Amino acid sequence: MSRPIAATDTPMTDPHATDADDLFAEASGWYYRLQAEDVTLAEREAFTAWLARGPAQVQAWDEVLGLLGALREPARQIRDAQRARWRRPRLQAWASAAAVLLMVGLLAYSPWPDRWRADFATSTGESRNIALADGSQLQLNTDTALQVELAVGERRVRLLRGEAWFDVSHDPARPFVIRSGDGWVKVVGTRFSVARQGDQTRVRVAQGKVQVSADNHRTVLLEPGRAVEYRGAQLSSEHAFDVAAEFAWRQRQLVFREQPLVEVVDALNRYWPGQTLVLGESLRQRKVSGVFEIDKPEAVLKALTHTLGLRAEHYTSYLRVLREG
Repeated sequence: MSRPIAATDTPMTDPHATDADDLFAEASGWYYRLQAEDVTLAEREAFTAWLARGPAQVQAWDEVLGLLGALREPARQIRDAQRARWRRPRLQAWASAAAVLLMVGLLAYSPWPDRWRADFATSTGESRNIALADGSQLQLNTDTALQVELAVGERRVRLLRGEAWFDVSHDPARPFVIRSGDGWVKVVGTRFSVARQGDQTRVRVAQGKVQVSADNHRTVLLEPGRAVEYRGAQLSSEHAFDVAAEFAWRQRQLVFREQPLVEVVDALNRYWPGQTLVLGESLRQRKVSGVFEIDKPEAVLKALTHTLGLRAEHYTSYLRVLREG
């Protein structure tokens, strides 16, 4: 029997659970926790103990592995079909493979389908530098996945999720094209970032000129210090942006200037395992300014609680709640 997997940051196990669906949920939670780069030896030992409780746990674990194994092939088919589509724009065979993946109900909020079909990817909190064969340099931000194809007449990247910085080598004969969502970004040689979150894409230019189009409906040419966003065929007006704040992640920092606490916490949640929640609408809208180190979550929380007079409650290593002090 197949069931959709529920992605969780850390498994919550009930020693008295006997229902097959509950055990399957626990097994899927263990699977995702064991894939995390910060999984501890104690957690691995706890998983071994959970699996040893009886045949019901073993069966649930086998079901999870079986379902995930069955999904790897559709994911591979999507990746191959997308690359074929780059070469043959009218080819739509990839849609049927995508439908298979969606019909399974797989991991709607999980990064793993994108990571499986990516050429390069990062996990939560990770940053990665990549040198392409054409001399271009890429830097991937947290939870990012992308595909790369360096063809004869065109260099292509498909941003599946997350954010990446591009330092593109100059080559007029081979434009560098990035597909993200329904739009595309085209350059010859320049430095800029593209971020995809859900169905929205953000483009920020640091050097050179970048051409951006949303579903081929309208095209804008961005110069240094200018930015644009698009969702579907809707392309925003170009505007200026805070260069220091937008690119701070490249130095493992986050910069905030008079932003609501809820926006600050949402940004931090992208880099830290688990979730930090803010209770109370007035607290959620309280303004925050500061420069925070991505790799020092405890120091960040201490600064927030001290500056805003908050109380931070740690329920588990993966659930933190901020409330009025």
